Amino acid sequence: MGTAFGFCDLCINVEILDKTRCRKVLDKLYEMGYSTVAINRTIEETVFETEKKNKKKTSDNEAPGVTVPSPPDITDLVSEYAGKLRILNRLTFVFGDPTRTHTLNQSSSLRKYDLYAVAPKTQAAFQFACSQLNTDIILVNRNCVGLKLSRKLYLQAAERGINFEIQYCDVISNANRKFAIHYSHLFHMFGKSKNIFISSGASMPTQIRSPYDIINLASILGLNETKAKASILSQSRYVILRAEGRRYGKAVFQIQTSSTERKEMESKMEIETEEADDEHGHTYTEAKKIKL
Repeated sequence: MGTAFGFCDLCINVEILDKTRCRKVLDKLYEMGYSTVAINRTIEETVFETEKKNKKKTSDNEAPGVTVPSPPDITDLVSEYAGKLRILNRLTFVFGDPTRTHTLNQSSSLRKYDLYAVAPKTQAAFQFACSQLNTDIILVNRNCVGLKLSRKLYLQAAERGINFEIQYCDVISNANRKFAIHYSHLFHMFGKSKNIFISSGASMPTQIRSPYDIINLASILGLNETKAKASILSQSRYVILRAEGRRYGKAVFQIQTSSTERKEMESKMEIETEEADDEHGHTYTEAKKIKL
């Protein structure tokens, strides 16, 4: 996966089967200047209970377990918008019981999603997500009523590389505005909005705003202009790269430096080498120490 992600919207709540609406949303995002988008699928923890009941009815001899739905097939959309939009699949898991995440993490389908987000509904679930769960994103929205965000939990999650998501659809909605702004200011107060990125959460074209509108809107969320721009650029890119590391067990990244920076780095590097012979008697140079 390349690193030129451009402006990102990492949560589009559109049903992939509704191709007409889906294309309208994607066209609007491209028109607004976005380069990377993620189509979201949300599942509740109750899906596990329903599947277990259905499996028990169909076959009492079958081993217990549940199946996480595979990502929707977006091959046609990826081909259609090639060169315009990078389209990703995202899964958001809404849960209140921390033990449910273990069941989800055991599913092979989870790795097929480009992004994995959780929306904890209870304080126990929120604490577990911040301290132990291997997820890319923690979403705090209207379903997460009564959560107590503390500096310790926030910084603990940030140190583990987990990102907190603000969806601006909640901010422009009269019903959810107060809630969204409240938690956004807690992020600023506890950790200066560290590891914060902004997405839309949009389900229709009229809810989408341009990147520069978002930068202006972020001023009421406790983000200055630099952090606001980073939230839809570099921080969103970090979310994607971290997700790659979670899926494949390692993170692949590229560092780009200017020629001046490169010369400065080279001048500060001291490399000590020694000559050694291999088993065939050939001499080679072995690097022993690198000091930066």
